[in-house]
Amino acid sequence: MLNKFVWQNYLESERGQLAISTFEAFLSSGNISDQYIDFIFSLQSSWCPSSFVLNYTKQQLLDLQVDLAEGYGALDEGEYTIATAIDALYNGLSNNGEVIAKDVFNNFSDSVAYYTTLLATEIPDLLVPYYFTWNFNVFEKIAQEFDIELLPIPAKRDYEDRLYYYGAICIALYEFREKHNMSPYELCAFLYDFAPKYIGGIDSYIVKELPPPRSAYFIGGSKNDIFLANEANTITSWQCSPDTQVGDMIVMYLRSPISAVDSIWRSVSIGFNDPFFYYYRCTYIANPVGINRITQKQLEQDEFFKNLPIIRKNMQGINGVELKPTEYNHLVDISKADVPRLQFDVIDNDYNFVNEKDVERKLIVPLIEKLGYSSSEYKDKLQIMVGNHNFKLIPDYTILPKVTTGHHSAFAIIEAKHHIPNKKALDEACSQARSYAVQLKAKYSVIASKDKIWIYKPDDDYTSAVFSATWSELNNPDTFSALFKMIGKKAK
Repeated sequence: MLNKFVWQNYLESERGQLAISTFEAFLSSGNISDQYIDFIFSLQSSWCPSSFVLNYTKQQLLDLQVDLAEGYGALDEGEYTIATAIDALYNGLSNNGEVIAKDVFNNFSDSVAYYTTLLATEIPDLLVPYYFTWNFNVFEKIAQEFDIELLPIPAKRDYEDRLYYYGAICIALYEFREKHNMSPYELCAFLYDFAPKYIGGIDSYIVKELPPPRSAYFIGGSKNDIFLANEANTITSWQCSPDTQVGDMIVMYLRSPISAVDSIWRSVSIGFNDPFFYYYRCTYIANPVGINRITQKQLEQDEFFKNLPIIRKNMQGINGVELKPTEYNHLVDISKADVPRLQFDVIDNDYNFVNEKDVERKLIVPLIEKLGYSSSEYKDKLQIMVGNHNFKLIPDYTILPKVTTGHHSAFAIIEAKHHIPNKKALDEACSQARSYAVQLKAKYSVIASKDKIWIYKPDDDYTSAVFSATWSELNNPDTFSALFKMIGKKAK
C-alpha cells in the first residue's frame, strides 16, 4: 500500500522533482533527449544488474530518438482508448494480419522499450513506457507492494495475448494513478524511481551470499556467448526453469560450432516467468567458472550420459532441463571443475529407536531442518480451537501452519509412528494422517516411522503414496532431491 506521507516527502524532494520534471519534459514534447536516455539508464541500473540488459534498453531508446526526429509514429491521428491503441500497434506490427502472432510478438518482445516509449509519446495520459526489460519480477513485486491489481500473465504460447498484456498493465496503472491523484509524470517517477528503491532495488531479488545448491539445470548459449565465462563479476538474465532456486547450479552448453559444455554458473535469483521475455522463463545467473570443455561427442560416448534424453535429442530444447544430482556430480567429476557439488546431509540411520519419541527426535526433526525449515516454520502437536474454547490436538508435526480464528491450513502434516510392520498398520496410519490433512487442507500428508517415509497428496484423497523411501535410501542424493522437490522449502 502506498504510504501517503512517504510519497509526499518524495514528491517534495529534490530527487522527486528531478524525476517528475524529466518525465514531463519527455512526455509533453514527444521527443527523446540524450539526458532522458541517460536518466532512464541510471534508473534501470537501480533494479537491473545486467550490463547487457541496460545497454539493450539504451540502444532501443537511441534508435527511437532517431526515428522520432524523422517523424515516425505508431498511431494515426484520432481518439484512442488503451484497447484501440494496442489494437493499432498489433495491426501495424502484423501488417494487418499478414504476419503470424508468434512473429509479431517476437518483434514486440525484442523492442518492448522502443514500442512502449513510442506509444507513450503519443498518448501519455493512457499509455506508460515499459522499462522492466526481463525484470517482470521487479514490476510484479512493486504491484504486490502497492496493491496494483494485475491480471494473471498469459501462457507462454499465447503470443497475441502476451502483447496485449501490455495494455492490461496500462489499464492497471491508469486505475492506480487515478486512485492516488497522480499526473502521468508522477506515475512514471513513482514506477521507475520511487517504487524500485522502496522495495530494495537489485537487493530485492539478487542474492549475494548463496545457500548450498539444491538442483542443477542446463542452459544453452551461442558461440557469441563464449566471452561471458571470462567475466567473473558478470550477472546476466537467462532462459531457465521457473523452478530455479537461489544457489542452484547452472551448466552452460554452447551450441554449434562449439557444441560443448563451456562453464558452470550459479543462480542468484529465483526463477520467474516474464510475459515480455520471448522465452518466457527467466532467472539471473552469475559466478561463472570456466571448465575444460566437455564436447557433445564426449557426452554421447560417456556411459553415464549417453542415454539421457537431452543428449539423445542433440541438445535441442536444452534451456531449463534439469540434471539429477548424480548426473550433475558426474559432470563435475569429468570436468574437474572447482564448483559446488549437489550434496545432501546424510540421514543417520544408526540410532536405536525405542519408541515414537525417538523417531520424532532423531529422524523427523532433523529431516524437517534439512528440508530448509526453521523452528518457527513448523509446529509439533499443533492445537486448533474447535467449538466453544475447546482445543484439539492434531498432527505430530505441521509445516507452515496458518491458524486464525475459524480458519486453519498448512503446507504439509507429518504423522509419526514408531514402527509400521505391515499394510494394515500403514493403512491405519494413513487414515489417521488423512483426517488431519483434510482438516488443514494440506498439500501433502506424510507418515514417518523408523522404517520408512511415505507421502500422499489430496488428488486421490491422500490414498496412494506418491513417494516412499527408507531412511537409508534418502542418503542417495537423487532420492533426497525428489523428496525436497515435493516438501522442501522453496523461495518465493
